[in-house]
Amino acid sequence: MNSNWRQWILVGAIWISGCIIARASEEGKLLGDGSDGSRSGPVHRIPIQTKIFSDDKPEAVKPIGEQDLPFTCEATCGACHSYDVIKTGWHFNSSSPNVKSGRPGEPWVLVDQTTRTVLPLSGRGWKGTHKPEDVGVTPWQMCTQFGRHMPGGDYGEKFADATDGSEWIDAAGVFEINCLSCHNADPQQDQSLAALLGLRKLYRWMATGSSGIGEVSCKTELSEMYDPLMDDDVKTTYDMSRFDSKKQVFFDIVREVPRNRCYFCHSYQYLDQPPAEHWLDDEDIHITSGMKCVDCHRNGADHKMIRGYEGEAEKEDKPKAIEEFTCEGCHLGSHADCEDETDKPGRLSAPKPEHKGIPVIHFEKLTCTACHSGPVPEAKNQRVRTPRIHRLGLHGKHRLDLDLPHVATPVFVKNENEKIGAARMIWPAFWGRIKGEKVTPIKPEVVKDAAEAELAARQSETKNDWLTLTEEQIGKVLAKLKADDKDEPVYIAGGKLYRLSDAGRVGAAEHEAAEPYAWPLAHNVRPAQQSLGVNGCDDCHTTDSNFFFGEVAVDTPVASQTDAVKPMYELAGESRTYWKAFNASFLFRPMLKTIGFICCGILAVILLLYLMLAIRRILIKIGGQTE
Repeated sequence: MNSNWRQWILVGAIWISGCIIARASEEGKLLGDGSDGSRSGPVHRIPIQTKIFSDDKPEAVKPIGEQDLPFTCEATCGACHSYDVIKTGWHFNSSSPNVKSGRPGEPWVLVDQTTRTVLPLSGRGWKGTHKPEDVGVTPWQMCTQFGRHMPGGDYGEKFADATDGSEWIDAAGVFEINCLSCHNADPQQDQSLAALLGLRKLYRWMATGSSGIGEVSCKTELSEMYDPLMDDDVKTTYDMSRFDSKKQVFFDIVREVPRNRCYFCHSYQYLDQPPAEHWLDDEDIHITSGMKCVDCHRNGADHKMIRGYEGEAEKEDKPKAIEEFTCEGCHLGSHADCEDETDKPGRLSAPKPEHKGIPVIHFEKLTCTACHSGPVPEAKNQRVRTPRIHRLGLHGKHRLDLDLPHVATPVFVKNENEKIGAARMIWPAFWGRIKGEKVTPIKPEVVKDAAEAELAARQSETKNDWLTLTEEQIGKVLAKLKADDKDEPVYIAGGKLYRLSDAGRVGAAEHEAAEPYAWPLAHNVRPAQQSLGVNGCDDCHTTDSNFFFGEVAVDTPVASQTDAVKPMYELAGESRTYWKAFNASFLFRPMLKTIGFICCGILAVILLLYLMLAIRRILIKIGGQTE
């Protein structure tokens, strides 16, 4: 009897849950979308779902401890959360033509050492980058090249319908969004392992292998002929202790993503600034104050992450309320409704900067990050490595210490609002074809096929840096490429466009397509005591200040240009003559101030004497006396 009651209770609970989910679905939301008002997070003790082929119906995983099927986040998490809504989020929509691109950000960078190629890519169409599809890079190639630091979705769900990569779909699986890569707080969550599985094209197994609830082993290199139901080259083995009696698994899911998860894709390593030891570096002042990345970079169920820059609401069709999460919005209290602007508090009592003695024009011409973000500028720029560009975070024997591409920082350039801010910068290098003034890159594979002998390296191919390229070699490669196509071939490197003259000589000139690509440097944020200007005007306004006259190396494989540099003012579009003259005036400002104070004192004495004479005349007149 008791057993029957338990069964009826279980059936009733399932029926009620089904009704709730069905009703939520009818309203456009699933059970996990939004909040019921409680600030406590729900416990995720759930059955995991598997789905081998994209058109299969999901079914619960029934682990046996050997040769199990990997689970899928789309089916497992999608039981309560709208997967179709999530994949419209910022991390998953870069390839969508219907999304506003917003402020330029860090690109993917296609690097080929043999052809001396460094090509910034982005599906968002940022000026200075190239859309993958425009240069012949397919969604499948985007995944095989950069899937190591992708959370899934986006290009990972496009290759199934494309010509290139579709033959892999049954073997490798769809590269779906791996929700656990961000939201799993379990210390066993291993993003380095997820990256490795991605590099081996084991997309179907990434979530399972990196989550800690199971192991994935692969005997041989995956083939497009692999059958996940018949072959056993890839083996999934679950940890049976992670399953309860109902075959459910506990996931330590958190809404507020731990910063360690963010760091896997969004961190950095400075190469040229001592100390080189990472443990001696200071973290962002917000992090050391106890904040998390997601305290500012928030998102709703649609995962449209707040990026936190001025004008974001308009540029990306987001609510105006997100202006609170910019530097100014937080520290100057733009969210507050105060009659007196000076009384506006900072958000959640964020310290309100006074900026005593700093002329207002600085806030019209400079971003907050110009003074507060990144390393303090030196006489020569530093180089930095990032996970997405240099494959940082692949631990153990899979670690790669890549030098290329060379990313310069800090570089002070103007943003789209004509404000100077701190940035990171990369110099493009690629072979292309020019039509009018537009240059379209040529895929490295095409260049190799046409001119492999002419590109023969002068150094070992294992050297992880530029292989030098002479102008003679450039001419030979251009001649080979010219024979294969009617459009004129060119080479872009170091801010110059190289082309063959009618006489067969190589000429070089500056060109818009060769301009460096820069993206804003927002972190690490330095506290006020370490900002530019804290030591006075001389931090920037001297005739040799690093802010205006620091040297940025022109990164190029062309041997004749390897020592070239660009001064900071030139990259910012400023005049050398003006800033030399203006900054030189600061040498005399103490003297001018002294002279000014003396003059003011003399004028004050003269005025006082005249005042005394005036008073004397008045007293005499009142007393009826004559002088």
